[in-house]
Amino acid sequence: MAEAMQPAAAIGSQNLPKLSVERAQKSFRQGNGSEISAIVDLSFSVASGEYVAIVGPTGAGKSVLLDCLLGLKYLDAGQIRVDGLPVENFVRENEGHITRIFQEDRLLPWLSAIDNAAFGLQIQGVGRVERRAQAARWLDAVGLSDFKDALPRELSGGMRQRVNIARAFAPNPELVLLDEAFSALDDVTASRLRQDFKTLAQSQQTTFLIVTHSIDEAIFLANRILVFGAPARLMTEIAVPTRAWEDRAVSDRIKDEVRALLVAGARRN
Repeated sequence: MAEAMQPAAAIGSQNLPKLSVERAQKSFRQGNGSEISAIVDLSFSVASGEYVAIVGPTGAGKSVLLDCLLGLKYLDAGQIRVDGLPVENFVRENEGHITRIFQEDRLLPWLSAIDNAAFGLQIQGVGRVERRAQAARWLDAVGLSDFKDALPRELSGGMRQRVNIARAFAPNPELVLLDEAFSALDDVTASRLRQDFKTLAQSQQTTFLIVTHSIDEAIFLANRILVFGAPARLMTEIAVPTRAWEDRAVSDRIKDEVRALLVAGARRN
């Protein structure tokens, strides 16, 4: 996977965290009229350029949090800020500066790889020639130079996810959200794609928030792990030493700590 695309431009003060979540609360009303909590008094921050992983049990409100980060859902209480701005304002004023990589590739089946990769730029109003040129550079970067004109049905699962990654990076985002991005792939493909993704990510001045059920993935991709309970609340955070995945004793210690917390955190309040 090739290096180098132009880094995202910094908008806010360098003294502010890139992302801060402050006493967030979110509930949903069920069909029987009762309410269920998805996020409860959640606070954490992410520094600019940091790679932070979130792990938590099923039902811990992780995807709901990502929806709120994109302005797709709204908190009942609390605040999410990006570069010091309320996230709703940031998203409205800086379209394409937060992108999301889903578990499913969500490619448009009638568009070629290059036009799928350029789709976010098209929404931003970038002209066809410019957006396709930028998308082509990203497809080169993710190793799909020879598949720019292929339709999604002509690509393997791993290749489709590479297009998805190219689409997420094409707008030069400041914050990239990974939502179980590699969990639908077989182990070999997922491992290769994680490595390629990390190589690409390290060439960018971008901040990453990584939601995953894989503790191994969290250790490999992140420099800090946030362990959530259910509903979403911060139980603890764990610093990940440099190249911890290569040290069996260190990675086993982290995995044992996270597993114990996940068992405790799965017990809903």
